[in-house]
Amino acid sequence: MAKIPLQFLGGMAISLLAVLLVGCTPPIPTPAPPVMIITALPPDYTRPIPPTLTPDLIPDLSCSQDSDCAFAYRTDRCCPCGAIYNREQVENTRCLRYADEPEGYRYRKWRTPRRSCSVVCSPCYQPPLGLVCDAGTCREAQTWQEILSACDPDVEKGRWCRITAAVTAFQAGERDQAVAICADVPGAAPYGIPYSEECLLNLARTLKEKDPLASAAFCREHMDAQLITCLNEAGEALSHSDVEAGLALCREIAVENTNDRFQKDACFHNIAMGVAPKDLEYAQRICEMMSERVEDCKDTAARQP
Repeated sequence: MAKIPLQFLGGMAISLLAVLLVGCTPPIPTPAPPVMIITALPPDYTRPIPPTLTPDLIPDLSCSQDSDCAFAYRTDRCCPCGAIYNREQVENTRCLRYADEPEGYRYRKWRTPRRSCSVVCSPCYQPPLGLVCDAGTCREAQTWQEILSACDPDVEKGRWCRITAAVTAFQAGERDQAVAICADVPGAAPYGIPYSEECLLNLARTLKEKDPLASAAFCREHMDAQLITCLNEAGEALSHSDVEAGLALCREIAVENTNDRFQKDACFHNIAMGVAPKDLEYAQRICEMMSERVEDCKDTAARQP
């Protein structure tokens, strides 16, 4: 009888033990990972890139006083222009920042960084000059009283706000009140024109398109330093319906300095450019009323379509 080597029996015992421990099913080899095939698609520049949508944020406009209202913009959108919110909502919403945020201002909660966008943004509309709480709801200041009360006391920062308040009063038919607001506008431009005169000129401009003669009459009554600018603008506007009447306003401009001469020549020049497409000869005669650069005016008139 043949003898089985002890080493062989030991090996079989170890194999049987391994099968019992692992199970009856032989091990399945791990399959190789699938081969990824990346197909490069040709660029299609005609398809618009879908925008990255951000969740809507409904402004809370509730308030109990004017100071509860704030103007803020979203940092999670491209080209944000701002909207009216309740101040508490701004403080508690991480993607909101005040449009007039003071330097170094610390919010109640940290703010998310402003989104980086590779787009060219169009200009935003004029932000409200003031915010009021009206019957428990925040809204933009609308009456001249509301606008004036919201104006910054600083001369430069509050200048346009006061002018807007005057124009609002003027458009509401309160002419004397508008003139009084202009008279109280402090300061002057670097070139010496008082801001009160700039304010009055803006009142005259509200009349200019509908009634240039009324605009000129208003300027004669109330203005001094900006009278020549007003007559220049009113003359051009009047020439659209009556060229000779417009030229009469140009001739009314008294020349006492270089700026006066420029305004008078500009008045004649602008009327000539408006006449040229219909009557080039007449336009060139108007150019001859200028004190200088007459030939330039004639050449430009000849090139008008």
